[in-house]
Amino acid sequence: MRFPQNFPGFFDDLIQGSGETAWFLRRSASSWFDGRLDLGLQYAVAATAVRCQEAYEFCQLAQFWYVELLIKARELEAGRLVLDTTQVRRGEPESQRMAAMSHAVRGELLFAMGNIDDAIAEIDVGLRIAERCGVRSMRPPSYVVMALGALRRADMRACFHFVDKLADEALLGYGQAAGAWVTAQAMEARSGVTSAASLIAGIITNPHVLRQLLVSEPAAASWLVRASSKLGAHDLAKMSVAAASDTSVKHPKFSVIQGSALHAAGLLERDSGKLHEAASIYPDRWCAASAREDMASLLAKRKPERDKTIRIFESVLETYNEVGATRDASRVVNKLREFGVRRGAIRTVEREGPLLHGLTDAEFAIAELVSQGHTNNEVGRQLFISQHTVAFHLKKVYQKMNVASRVELAATWKGKASNLFANERKSGIL
Repeated sequence: MRFPQNFPGFFDDLIQGSGETAWFLRRSASSWFDGRLDLGLQYAVAATAVRCQEAYEFCQLAQFWYVELLIKARELEAGRLVLDTTQVRRGEPESQRMAAMSHAVRGELLFAMGNIDDAIAEIDVGLRIAERCGVRSMRPPSYVVMALGALRRADMRACFHFVDKLADEALLGYGQAAGAWVTAQAMEARSGVTSAASLIAGIITNPHVLRQLLVSEPAAASWLVRASSKLGAHDLAKMSVAAASDTSVKHPKFSVIQGSALHAAGLLERDSGKLHEAASIYPDRWCAASAREDMASLLAKRKPERDKTIRIFESVLETYNEVGATRDASRVVNKLREFGVRRGAIRTVEREGPLLHGLTDAEFAIAELVSQGHTNNEVGRQLFISQHTVAFHLKKVYQKMNVASRVELAATWKGKASNLFANERKSGIL
């Protein structure tokens, strides 16, 4: 049984204990780490089936770990039932540690279900409890969900806040594959895919990291192929597809892994049939929408498929809006505009409470990025809007904030935006 030094996440706790439950949990964690989600789940089921003779908290932890693996397998209804049962079966007062874990796991479950706002709220509560009682082990996986959720909501400020926290944890030995992946996505969003090239190559060429990632994040394989193709690194794209295919062979009963492999292969081979099949079997709504978007992008190059392409994009846009993926919705809105179809203004992340100087959500997001030194082109790329739209909103920002230049905006913004962010953290918004 192989465990890396400072095994991240739950594993600090799972490797403790000496009873039968602990033995099964160590087997489960080790199997998952080596890219065998199926074996990890089998051992997790065994761990929860035996009469636990460890401390009460450890027995609860076994249930939470089982839910974690069910989430990764996208067996979401089963995960919800186990989580609810775990809470109902409590036989003694819940510790702060287990309360933090409960909120974190429920947040991950909600995120996988496509409920980003509620997921972020749950995880934020869990993180605040964890910080009060000094629990480190749950922070990295929570930071991953918070960063990914912020990225999908086009809240780049919050995204990089949690990416920075992931970097801090990695320095302390708590790094993980999913953390590297979400960091690479954030880097691409901010500065283009070239800025993340070394990290992308590092993920793909490290077999242990790649195996773990492919059984943890169903969107990872397709993103790695897409990013590698943008870099012109076709060898890396092929390696990603080969690894995803190998993982699917080992997990024939897991539709999420089958869908991930088909999605990656469909992108590499430009095969709309595989993309359609991936979309049809994905249990994850966001992933299914992503596969349909990629399929529509292929069909867009064929003039006879114009009407079909538009219908698919409109369906994808509807799903992205339903799951709160604002940034992805904005991208599809732009693709529809290329067909002469307008579907309303692009919206950035909605924020609670009053905004600085009465700025709209779009103006707030643009002011934040411009104050960090980004050009209009870079801002547009991150928010999937045109340079002209950025310039239009930026002019409104200048008027409302009574500034005349980007330098003045940055100087004014730095203190006020930082104070607002701190207040949001205290109130539980972030």
